Amino acid sequence: MTGAQLKAWREGRGWTQSDLINKLQVTARQTVVRWEQADNIPRMVELSVIALDQVEGCNRRTYPKQLSSADIANRWFDGFGTL
Repeated sequence: MTGAQLKAWREGRGWTQSDLINKLQVTARQTVVRWEQADNIPRMVELSVIALDQVEGCNRRTYPKQLSSADIANRWFDGFGTL
């Protein structure tokens, strides 16, 4: 998952960076900013996105770039971390 995909995923849900910070229990906004500007984000963040997607019931909605948790999970496990 790239930072641009993370940003699209977050914005597709109508979340601010502060919302994502709270959901992931990250202590610094700079961390999310750095992730969203990166070519690749940490695998743990990808897994957290999958979990949040499931908890929030977001799979039934359509988001920019059609990025769903199922896409993330399938690509992550099939390509072991590549999107």
